[in-house]
Amino acid sequence: MIQWNPETLENENSVAQILMLADKEWNARKQLYERIRRKADYSELVSLDDNKIKVAFENYINSMVTGYFAGKAPVYDVEKISDPTKLNIIKKLLNKVFNTDANKDEELKALIDYISKYNDDTTEFFDLTFDYFGMRGCYEVLYENEDNEIVYTKQSALNTIGIFDYSTPVKQIGQLRKWTERDKNGADITIVELTTINGKRYYSPTPNDYAKLQENKEKFEKSKWNMLPCIAIENEMGLSSFELVVSLICAYERVIQNSRNTFQYNDDAKLKITGFTPQNELMTTKLDKDGNPELDENGQPKQVVNKAREEEDKALLKMQVFYTPDNSGDIAWVEKSVQDTALENHKKTLIDLIAMISGVPNITDLGFTNADNASALDRKFFALEQMITDADKHFKQAILRRWETIIDRINKRKHKSYDFRSIKIDLQRNLPTDKDTETTRALKLRGLLSDASIIDMLPDDLDSNSELEKVDKQNQENIQKNLEQMQMLGQKETEQDSKENNNQNDKVTDLTDTQKAQKLTVDNKKEQTKVVNKQINKEE
Repeated sequence: MIQWNPETLENENSVAQILMLADKEWNARKQLYERIRRKADYSELVSLDDNKIKVAFENYINSMVTGYFAGKAPVYDVEKISDPTKLNIIKKLLNKVFNTDANKDEELKALIDYISKYNDDTTEFFDLTFDYFGMRGCYEVLYENEDNEIVYTKQSALNTIGIFDYSTPVKQIGQLRKWTERDKNGADITIVELTTINGKRYYSPTPNDYAKLQENKEKFEKSKWNMLPCIAIENEMGLSSFELVVSLICAYERVIQNSRNTFQYNDDAKLKITGFTPQNELMTTKLDKDGNPELDENGQPKQVVNKAREEEDKALLKMQVFYTPDNSGDIAWVEKSVQDTALENHKKTLIDLIAMISGVPNITDLGFTNADNASALDRKFFALEQMITDADKHFKQAILRRWETIIDRINKRKHKSYDFRSIKIDLQRNLPTDKDTETTRALKLRGLLSDASIIDMLPDDLDSNSELEKVDKQNQENIQKNLEQMQMLGQKETEQDSKENNNQNDKVTDLTDTQKAQKLTVDNKKEQTKVVNKQINKEE
């Protein structure tokens, strides 16, 4: 952490001194980054050099920590304080007034949802986390684009650093960034950008000579924000997720390399034959082109490997059967012995130590693979949870400050009075879950919790507000369909009755005169019977 006096921060001499301190941290971060991304290049792969075997524990550890911490998007909500007693106490003791307007809370929630979706908050959070755990820090800058949309985006930890004051608690007062770009002539130039609450200043240093740092005052950008529009989250201990286990990783690689060397030696092992005498001598005198023995500097005949013996040995190696002259003969390969049990125990010890110190669970462990419920998985990730407790605190503080800065800007632009203190941030852990079990548990709480809370508890990442809107829309569509079906059914019944009446009339029309007379007589009799019955009833 770089701390500086705010009054002298923008001074060229101060920026030069900060740059020298920052370079040391950036160089260390580059080494950490190379360990995360280290891989065997093509030349190393084809060479099969045993001393270049790489076991990428660093990438595994950082990916596991990042995925566990940031595998799920942050959840934002607007916390309401409806208890009038609590509100009065806060107002009386702290002289603070919280917003109690429900409409304004809904506006603020809708605003947060829109801005977070516009900025792809899920990806942003993951990228920040990767840098934080991998390179000791992460950085973000806020600005307004050409469409007047509020944007927040990550800045690389390889060339960005935060500047803090000496207050209690420590507060960020600036953010420094350095990069190289090409000018119109194709030459490389170094650009230094310093962001403070006043705006952005740009400096052009001479390569490797910060003493000649000069500010480009024409490029100064006055800030539109009331607060510092950038965020720095740095590990107070100055440690990455894997930094404490680098020596153990190197030891594990050395074991793998030694094992590989042993197997390579045994692949090229020599054949030992006892009780057998070759026909040709191993060495013979070297002859010149005239067939005379060549002499060395001492006047002695030079000795070379007998080619006839080489051919004899090659023939022996190709033979399927060997014969020895007596019972004392033997044939065997001269190999290095490998104590498999001791080797595997040593490797397991190193892996266990790496897992224990880094906090990342060993997923190949039987205890992990046999964890068949959520409680068992939680216990396996308990150590990791303890490791990231501090990160959870700092990220919540930083994200809340981001929203404080954004809300302050919106209040200034739109003359609003939104209160950032009502924003609730939940950083969920990304654990493998039994979806059926989690769904059943959530559904059992129906009637005790709201539908929105039930949806938030489901294992799938669902937006409760969006899902409830979909349900309401679906219900309205179903009601409309039912009404249309009832109307269609009533219309069909009416049409059927009308059709039946028409058919009856058609039948009457088709009758012969005799049949018509008979039908008319029957109808008259029925009518007469009704009249008589009515009369009898009156008399009674």
